[in-house]
Amino acid sequence: MQTHEPEQLERLYVNINRLVELAADLDDIQQELKEISLEGGKRRAFYSLTVTQKQVDGMVNTIQRQINEMEVGADEIAQPAT
Repeated sequence: MQTHEPEQLERLYVNINRLVELAADLDDIQQELKEISLEGGKRRAFYSLTVTQKQVDGMVNTIQRQINEMEVGADEIAQPAT
């Protein structure tokens, strides 16, 4: 494992945790907006938040793949060859 990989892996974990928190916040915001909208007698979709949620999901998936690749690489290096 290269020396910068542990720091990079830690940064990826921090980023993925931030994105998961943001996704939860977006979901809460969208639910609140729907409730307020329905109280006003209007049925409305919030497409911009839906698009943003999909972008966050895509980023989470990308970072998770990077983490998986780095962890598999680290495991292969740590395992003795037989």
